[in-house]
Amino acid sequence: MRITVKYSVLLPALIVALLAQDKTSQWKVFNSSAGFSVTYPADWFPKGISTDRLTVLSSKKGAQATIIAGGEAMISVSEEEEPANQTMNEVVNRYLRDTTLVSRREIHIEGAASRSCKALNEIVSKEGIVPPEDVAGRVPYVINTQYFCEIDSHIYVTVLRNFEGDRQQALYVQIAQQMAKSLRVVQKVK
Repeated sequence: MRITVKYSVLLPALIVALLAQDKTSQWKVFNSSAGFSVTYPADWFPKGISTDRLTVLSSKKGAQATIIAGGEAMISVSEEEEPANQTMNEVVNRYLRDTTLVSRREIHIEGAASRSCKALNEIVSKEGIVPPEDVAGRVPYVINTQYFCEIDSHIYVTVLRNFEGDRQQALYVQIAQQMAKSLRVVQKVK
């Protein structure tokens, strides 16, 4: 029996793996005034001046507010504070409002450090960037890959946003997941 391997399948996977290895070799630490720290790729670009949340862009293409450019990704990390005493399901449902659920799974983190995420709830959804009635053709979609975790009764969320069909989607997901896994609760700055 002869097994044929299609290079068109293996080559993109190999490229993503090599890019991910290169992208994740240098990381910086963000220390939030909200009491957590998280690492992010050194070659990504922090956006804004907030001290309580981290927002980074994969390039300097010029994202405005929460709108990203094609071929670009945005990852944000924050603690959910409003309203107080929310359950994990309430927070997840708020993030899913006005989106289409694509997938949902739980990722257990073996050997997680104290005051870090022991498990991540991965929620993938998509949303049109414009109402369908405003577009003559196909509606462009943004994919939201979100990682929710609870540490010491506080809920943290890492949100990856990029356009549907982006060739670097697998790389972006790997980076966002690694960022979520790096989150640690530290002493709050007074």
